[in-house]
Amino acid sequence: MNKYILPLVAGYVSVAAIAFVVVVPLWFNPTTASLHEAFPEAYYAEPLLWAGFSAGLLQTLLQVIVWDKMGFRTFKDGALNGIWLGAILAGIQNLNEASTYSVFNATDAAFTNVLIYIGFTAISGGVIAWAFSRGEKAAA
Repeated sequence: MNKYILPLVAGYVSVAAIAFVVVVPLWFNPTTASLHEAFPEAYYAEPLLWAGFSAGLLQTLLQVIVWDKMGFRTFKDGALNGIWLGAILAGIQNLNEASTYSVFNATDAAFTNVLIYIGFTAISGGVIAWAFSRGEKAAA
């Protein structure tokens, strides 16, 4: 279990920092605000950060477990495999949302969210694989 701590923290922080500084203020806040304006009972004026960042932590934990089981230990392997994992996870979530909420499609949120997830899982995937490698070298 200890071998998961460095990859989990490094992978999560690498993406949470980008999300907090760039993606939330430039994409999620404006998108949620416009949806709230059109449908105030259905959407929050701003995203619930505790929920979004908790979901990110859970996704990073899943990624850490998968990367360990699949043996990804280089930044390149982690990042490339982050692309397919991000596409699958984001595809599931966003296609379900798009199938249920017509307003979700009107903002192009589904497509943009998938691209954001892919970028995030590629970055965190590379960092997680690097951290596993770094932790194994330190333990040796």
